[in-house]
Amino acid sequence: MSSGRVKVEGWIRSHGLNWRVLEVPSSTRTVDDAARALGVSRDAIVKTLVVICRDSVLAVIVPGDRRLDISKLRGVARDCRLAKPGEVEALTGYSVGGVPPIALPEGVKVIVDRSLLDRGVVYGGGGGENLLLEFSPRDLVSLGFAVVLDVSK
Repeated sequence: MSSGRVKVEGWIRSHGLNWRVLEVPSSTRTVDDAARALGVSRDAIVKTLVVICRDSVLAVIVPGDRRLDISKLRGVARDCRLAKPGEVEALTGYSVGGVPPIALPEGVKVIVDRSLLDRGVVYGGGGGENLLLEFSPRDLVSLGFAVVLDVSK
């Protein structure tokens, strides 16, 4: 079992949630790959994007069928840019495509796009290239693990 999966499943258990890590036979590096692997539409998939700002690191969760509008982060952070693949792994411990919205290093601030609060269950990075986390964005926010902002376009 991958160390990413162990971390994610341990986090889920420690918080008493019914979320699941799903293993699929193919890569889930892109939104299209993940949607195809699960047989769901692109809007059921979310991306956890790592953003480096002047004084913080953000994990920004946006719908798979939308894009991050980095200019909308100005209210919470300054001088932001998307992390490069090597930086993503160095900052989070996970590779691009497998970054979960949970079980992140201390100090990484999680932001959920407001549009995701309308969705019951979504699928995002589960800690590895062929792992997906089935979770509720609303639960993530209500438990205090994420802040809600309008950050997609």
